[in-house]
Amino acid sequence: MSNEKEKRVLKRETKKKKEKIIIDFFFVLLTILSSAYFIYSLLLLGPIEKIIRYVIIALVALFDLVLFINLFKKKKKRRIKKSIKRFFLLCLVIIYLLLAYNINSITSILSSTNKKYVTTSASLVTLKTNEINDVKDVKNAKIAIGNDKEDTESYVIPKEIVDEYGLDKNNEIIEYEDYQSMIRDLYDDVVQYIFLPSEYASIFGQQEEYETLEDDTKIIVSSSKEETKEEKGLLGTAKDITKPFTILLLGVDSKANGIKNADSFNGDAMILVTFNPDTLTATMLSIPRDSYVPIACMTNQTENKITHAAARGTKCAINTIQNYFGITIDYYIKINFTGLVNLVDAVGGIDVDVPYSLCEQNSKRKWGKSTVYVKAGKQHLNGEQALALSRNRHKPNDGSKVGAQMAKYCPSSNSGVRNDFVRGQNQQMVVRAIIDKIKGIDDVSKFKEILNTLSKNMDNNMSLENILSFYNIAKDILLSSRDHDGELVNIQKLYLAGSDQRIYDERTNLVLYNYIPNQESKRLITAAMKENLGLSKPKVDTSFSFSIEDYYEQNTIGRYPRVGTTLYSLIPDFTTYSRTKAESWARENGFQIIWDEVETTKYAAGKIYKQSYPFKKRIDLCSPKTITLTIAKKKETVVAPPVNEDPIDDDNTDDSSSEDSGEQKDDDNSESSDGGGTSGSDSTQDEGNSSP
Repeated sequence: MSNEKEKRVLKRETKKKKEKIIIDFFFVLLTILSSAYFIYSLLLLGPIEKIIRYVIIALVALFDLVLFINLFKKKKKRRIKKSIKRFFLLCLVIIYLLLAYNINSITSILSSTNKKYVTTSASLVTLKTNEINDVKDVKNAKIAIGNDKEDTESYVIPKEIVDEYGLDKNNEIIEYEDYQSMIRDLYDDVVQYIFLPSEYASIFGQQEEYETLEDDTKIIVSSSKEETKEEKGLLGTAKDITKPFTILLLGVDSKANGIKNADSFNGDAMILVTFNPDTLTATMLSIPRDSYVPIACMTNQTENKITHAAARGTKCAINTIQNYFGITIDYYIKINFTGLVNLVDAVGGIDVDVPYSLCEQNSKRKWGKSTVYVKAGKQHLNGEQALALSRNRHKPNDGSKVGAQMAKYCPSSNSGVRNDFVRGQNQQMVVRAIIDKIKGIDDVSKFKEILNTLSKNMDNNMSLENILSFYNIAKDILLSSRDHDGELVNIQKLYLAGSDQRIYDERTNLVLYNYIPNQESKRLITAAMKENLGLSKPKVDTSFSFSIEDYYEQNTIGRYPRVGTTLYSLIPDFTTYSRTKAESWARENGFQIIWDEVETTKYAAGKIYKQSYPFKKRIDLCSPKTITLTIAKKKETVVAPPVNEDPIDDDNTDDSSSEDSGEQKDDDNSESSDGGGTSGSDSTQDEGNSSP
């Protein structure tokens, strides 16, 4: 009986030992797995503190090995209670998991800032006066589509819509080179439907020629397509950012929060930055949206506003800027300005010295109660105010649609210079204020909130390795801060000088405002960027002098070029010229004039009232250099022939015939006297803020 009892006791003890071994094995295995997850997370940090990370990984691996050996080792004496040991392992598991989770979540957010796919969307658009609202009812009409078979937005997606609904069966499909010509012909009823980017209201709405486009049009049908950045040709150079590099900051001013469907954008903000990590020196250039430059994706790289390059997509904007300045753009960062509201609010607001008082629409482009007011002076701005400052470029009653709205809500905010340059400087102030605020954040949860906001409203073509490499730059800046006061990174401001000129636009048939860059300013800017990138040797200015009593202000490169801006020679308004003056102009400019004399009573004799080349067309684009000028010619009065009188029958003369003839003569004289009082030209364009 006793033997059986001993056996049962022995069996129970053996079972307990096995259970303890299993529990110990479970805790050790859990610890090893969690530590492996932690090690994996550390490996994701790439260039960040490699030596420290490898030391931590080695210590964790060594500890796991000891645990594993200790699990199967027979212990002579139990020095630590099992419960304490298990509690210690459980705490260690929790620490491993928390560290790994935070590291992985941060790297995941950073990775998501580089959207794998580019979403492109196109819409079939018509005027609101068109009663058709369903794509199936579109018949017997002319439809405009892009002619670039490789372009997703202007041709590929529209062609898919055409094929899906059979629009080519009952309609005429007409190919166009650019969106501007499509919009012009839509207003002129040359075509009844056009294909535009789905975000066309945001893309074109801030341009003077299209301020009413959103109000005038409606979307019939839309479609979108996802492509990889490799397919779109938007991969970065994979350049190591420990070497000098360039970044193009692109502002997308969309009403929606996020950055979807934004491959084409309005190009309001284009900031080209070069950075040298060795010298901690950066150059920053805000490119005016109306800069008149060769557009890379237009036939023969025709000059036009640089914002029109952005309307054709990110690749077109990048290539245009690269070609113009001769600088390779390694990376781009595209930011939705609407997301700027959330970002500024996430960092707790920013401190900015506002140059002038202003008011603007809110982030949803609404006035009235939603109007955002910002006062001049040192201010602590919230997100909406920061966005208003970044957007502002109009003054009340400046002739624009926005200016007219401003006059209603902020007529007192009329001081201060407003233009694209000032807006660019304001945007740089906001960017620097955000960076300064982020540098002081040490709360992990707050840092993750900021990263999440950035992720939703940012896209770039940088790898995770590139992004993490910025840690080393930030570390160098912080280490340098121990020995230096003030700005840790020397940011050299660049300024593209130039002059205003209104030029006839071939695509819209309107005379539009353009900013003609100064070539000497461009040369100075390019030289400064290349020096900072280490592509050329810097030139040392040995003539520098200063007084300790005077305030020193850093020179803005390119702002004051020694050579003036060369403007384009343009076709004049010949309706204001005499024949002699027109012939003199033709001789001076190498033109031949073909005079087309037309009898008319509408204009005075000798009046030039029509010209074959439009007013303000660039002379260098005129081919052949032959211009036809239509000049009024006095209409000759037709005198009725004398009536043959019959000498035999004088008394039977028809008096009524004479009366009729006299009346006709009076009518002719009256009509002739009406001519000559009207002046003007059929080809003359309005030089004001024209819209279709």
